[in-house]
Amino acid sequence: MTAPNHITGGIVFTGLFCSFFSINIFANPVFIVVTILGSLLPDIDHTKSWIGKSVYPIAKWLSRNYGHRTITHSIFFLIGIYLISLFIEKNFREDYSISTILFFSILSHLIFDMVTLAGIPLFYPFYKNPCVLPANPEMRIRSGNIRQEGIILFMFCFLTFFMQDLFANGFWSTVNNNFNDVKHQIREYKKSPNVLTIDYDYNIYQTNYKGSGTYIQASDNEMFILTNNKILSLKKDTPGLLVKVLKTYKTKDKIHETIIEIDNLKESELNDLLKNKFIATATIYSNFGTTLANNPLEIKKKFIIENKYNLVFISHVQDTLLATKASKIDELEIKLKNEENQLLNDNKNYYLELAELQEEKNKLHSDLPNYELNEVKKKIIELEKQIEHYKPKTNLMIAEYKKQLQKIKSNNIANITYSGNITYIEIQHKKKPE
Repeated sequence: MTAPNHITGGIVFTGLFCSFFSINIFANPVFIVVTILGSLLPDIDHTKSWIGKSVYPIAKWLSRNYGHRTITHSIFFLIGIYLISLFIEKNFREDYSISTILFFSILSHLIFDMVTLAGIPLFYPFYKNPCVLPANPEMRIRSGNIRQEGIILFMFCFLTFFMQDLFANGFWSTVNNNFNDVKHQIREYKKSPNVLTIDYDYNIYQTNYKGSGTYIQASDNEMFILTNNKILSLKKDTPGLLVKVLKTYKTKDKIHETIIEIDNLKESELNDLLKNKFIATATIYSNFGTTLANNPLEIKKKFIIENKYNLVFISHVQDTLLATKASKIDELEIKLKNEENQLLNDNKNYYLELAELQEEKNKLHSDLPNYELNEVKKKIIELEKQIEHYKPKTNLMIAEYKKQLQKIKSNNIANITYSGNITYIEIQHKKKPE
């Protein structure tokens, strides 16, 4: 088979089988280059081949010592190159799938040479007889036959164009999208290492849901879509479900689960932590009964959470305690004020005489005639005698109320705190090269 057919056939063959492993050979220029090199590599033992001419000394040495279609067309050559590329990949660029691409591109060359009349010694050097496909020579290709090679080239070019969607989305993704149901999209999520975006258009009875979003999570029976800052969930057996479109697309971003332990977090700190996060699982304890904003009637101290988004905790108990404290302070201050007013009223005459006495004493410092000065002194003596014999009333409740107020104001209400563990999902966006 000629080099152009090995290249186009290698692209079709490698692209198809790599799609089973969700590898798109057109996603990276390096991948397509490796595919082309792999599809030509076995002919490195031929000095007149494209790749043989580019590395002529190696090709000449192989041709002289082994001949064409011998050691480089052996399954052991395929395995050796695969293991070497796998070692390099694991130690230097694990994010590249070069070994898989190289394996299928070299394998494509061997298979396409097997469908020629001459075949290849697939198990060389242990078994040198040629292996062919199919056994009937009339059904095999004659190398160099322009008509046959031209038809095959056209077929390979057509398939390369026709199978672009399969290459891009992968074999299983294409299958799952064609089924267009919840069951197969759950399978798609579980096998995909990357973040999936999804287009959806479905009805639940008379309600239509249509749009696109991020496929954020899936359980065995349910899928979760993040769209417009809210979560849509779809179950396999949802009553009244009619799916029109349910199609996923791969991205380069990664799904990452983060597990954290929390201890004595304030409510505001916990709510900041949960903001705009998808909680896969969580067990959270509080020291007072509290509730979630989306279910305010259920007050409890332990929360077991699965597959929820953007949760907010609300502490009704603490609000009640603070309101009770403020109400008690107001009540005591009113009682204290009333008792103080009553005491002032009961001792009204006593305080009036004290005020009058002070006023008369102030007159002593003014420039008065002797007659008036004597009258003031007499008045002062008279008032002092009255005050001396006067016994003002006391009120023990005033001291008691002040004591209670001081105690309540100094008693700080404990803050609600939260402890437990949280597993949340976040999207790790692939960094763009600088």
